[in-house]
Amino acid sequence: MIMTNSPHPHTTPHWPRGLSRLRAAAYIGVTPQAFDRMVTSEEMPKPKMIGGVRRWDKLAIDRAFDAIFGTQTDSAGEEVYDFRA
Repeated sequence: MIMTNSPHPHTTPHWPRGLSRLRAAAYIGVTPQAFDRMVTSEEMPKPKMIGGVRRWDKLAIDRAFDAIFGTQTDSAGEEVYDFRA
């Protein structure tokens, strides 16, 4: 669980577009070790080097997570529902 100093403790934290390994793991709700295994097994994307540090693209993580669960999210990371009858 990520703790914030937000006056609204039940709101979701702000997730930057480029995530560190620890934040990427927290973003999808797994341990850093589980996230590493998911990257190795190509369930999650590999990082890119930005300014000499490894960063994961949050939108690429969203797409990978969608593929695992068979869902679809929009560019804001919100789940898209299909209500066709």
